[in-house]
Amino acid sequence: MPKTDEGKSPKARGGQFCPKCGKTQGEFIGLFCRDCFLKDHPDLVHMPEKLELEYCQRCQKVRVEGKWVVQEENTFKNWIEKKVNVKKLHDANVGIQLTPRDDATSDVDVQIEGELEGQPVAFTLHSKLVPRKSICNDDMLVSSNYYEGIIQVRFTEKTMEKIRQVQQDIDEALKPLVKDDSKAVVTNWIPQKFGLDAWIVSRKATKAAANFVARKYRGTIQASPKLIGLSDKGKHESRMTYLVRIP
Repeated sequence: MPKTDEGKSPKARGGQFCPKCGKTQGEFIGLFCRDCFLKDHPDLVHMPEKLELEYCQRCQKVRVEGKWVVQEENTFKNWIEKKVNVKKLHDANVGIQLTPRDDATSDVDVQIEGELEGQPVAFTLHSKLVPRKSICNDDMLVSSNYYEGIIQVRFTEKTMEKIRQVQQDIDEALKPLVKDDSKAVVTNWIPQKFGLDAWIVSRKATKAAANFVARKYRGTIQASPKLIGLSDKGKHESRMTYLVRIP
């Protein structure tokens, strides 16, 4: 069990007697002195000595309750709070302090206040947050050259300058989307006779980037789906292609 700074409660009132050790002075919880009560209830409040948290070594997202989410201080604290067992306390209030260490781990200090047997009590628990390298589902798709969408850009007159500019435009359109959708990246640029194709992992991001380019150059856009298979849940999966013609 993690180290615990034992709880505090009000001084015993006159006439109290601990039936286990005979104490008549000091702090009492119910009928017993604080020391005896806590000794008989070692699991009153507890948390694991070590907390392992997966993080993606590519995008730095962390895996919380099966979902990959952006790293924020509240993300860690909310996750840690769910690891603290305070079910036996009434009106429990949990405060968490994280102290980063040089080895990439963090010391975790948890302050707990609540009521027990009508008496206010306080505890401090100590643990360690240990990051574990992994790779999120989205980045796994990116590394495997998987893509859900294609932008086919076609020019009336193709020049290398136009090609480079459109590549920059597509990257610019995708950049603000990456925070919420790590699949908003181009996995491949394919030169074509009258333009280029961009393979993009995210179908939603593909649509956004195609619309951005079409609006900027006042071009036309045509969307067409292509069935590529079935998902694990038996749903049809399609790849979207957006043909953007630039005058």
